[in-house]
Amino acid sequence: MELFTLVAGLCLPWLLGVVWLRTPWLRATGITWPTLLGYGYLGGILLTTLVMRLLDALEIRLGFSSIGLALLLLTVAGAWLGRKEPWRIRRPGADWHSLAGWRKIVYAVVLAAIVIRLAGLGLEIVWRPLFPWDAWSQWATKARVWYELGHLAAFVPADVWLGGELAGAYTDAAPHYPPAIPLIQVWMSYSLGRWDDSLMNLPWLLCAVALGLAFYGQARQWQVSPLFALMFTYFLLSLPILDVHVALAGYADLYMGAFYGLAAMAFFHWTRKRDFWQGAMALLFGLGCILIKQPGIAWALTFLPALLIVFMPRAGLVGTSVLAVAGVATLFVLEEKDFHLFGYHVHLRFAAEWQPFWQNMMVMDNWHLLWYLVAAALVLSFPRLLAPSFRSMTVLLLSAVSFLAVVFFFTHVQAWVEDYTTINRALLHIVPMLLFYVMVLFREAVSFPMVMATRRKLT
Repeated sequence: MELFTLVAGLCLPWLLGVVWLRTPWLRATGITWPTLLGYGYLGGILLTTLVMRLLDALEIRLGFSSIGLALLLLTVAGAWLGRKEPWRIRRPGADWHSLAGWRKIVYAVVLAAIVIRLAGLGLEIVWRPLFPWDAWSQWATKARVWYELGHLAAFVPADVWLGGELAGAYTDAAPHYPPAIPLIQVWMSYSLGRWDDSLMNLPWLLCAVALGLAFYGQARQWQVSPLFALMFTYFLLSLPILDVHVALAGYADLYMGAFYGLAAMAFFHWTRKRDFWQGAMALLFGLGCILIKQPGIAWALTFLPALLIVFMPRAGLVGTSVLAVAGVATLFVLEEKDFHLFGYHVHLRFAAEWQPFWQNMMVMDNWHLLWYLVAAALVLSFPRLLAPSFRSMTVLLLSAVSFLAVVFFFTHVQAWVEDYTTINRALLHIVPMLLFYVMVLFREAVSFPMVMATRRKLT
């Protein structure tokens, strides 16, 4: 029975997300099945946490029955709404069959490597008790309390808790953080019927699977060849830091990177063809970042400059450049000032320490050769980075990098950069988006000479 409810707990949010992303008003025509599955799981698991918050607001005790029944009813409703939508799904293996010769062998080898890697990460989750620092100091603390009580008890700062001003309140290292991550663990614990600080983290494995499916699916919808798309999917899923966040599950950063990456990929597609489904996914998953972690507010705002470029290409580019210069000037004017932002105490002080970045990104094994690949892509494609087809994508990347630069060089996070505790997991937030961008740059760099040669032959 435990195995059945565990599988139900893993699959029900996935099915919920898939059926609702196929509803008629989203116009999911032409969406590949890996894309639908990838976006479906992450959308479904986030919707599950919102359902739990709604049940709590209605003073309905949380449990497997109450949450499961609500999810089941929503799934049935979504399936009924999309009952007339055709399932335009190519049979599994169609991409492999479309290849010829040695490419089939390489494709199978790369796919097997991905499956073996994910299986190994799954075993790490099952075998290892809750381990990472933040996981048991600020995320699972809430999960354990809410699981035992059956409702979302308030978490408050330590001074408020010590003062006894709020009856029934609890405290931990980050009481102001959003509840989505702990609620995922609460749902899995109810699915098991007991508290298990290992198995409750299985959704982190499914997050990696969904990220890989979405990445591959969106690459194929960009007309990237099957083998090239799968190779970049392997590059993503084999990154040591990403894999650490799966194996040592319990942090929010993997989900943050997945939501931001899926929003960015959908946004890139939308800028090309104004596809309604892709635009809706960019909006929904961009807003979803806010529900994952406090910095998600800033990550969602990074889309605004890129959106401005879409609607006002030239004026928007000038305007964002002016705002960027004004923003940098403001940071220096406000230097040594203290204030609170998004629940954080911020002390502005410029200090550029480059050695930790060089060590973590270029020397250590945290990222394999990712940053060398990024540098090569940018150099190779530099003349085209602000071309109309790439402009909004490049501006989004610059907005994201600018946000990280402000955090790393102007705030108290400098100390966490110097001791290597934050630098890699903060970079993880942009890596899925960045790798997709790099893949597109390489594809265009390869295809551009072929296109020009074809044009010359035709003329």
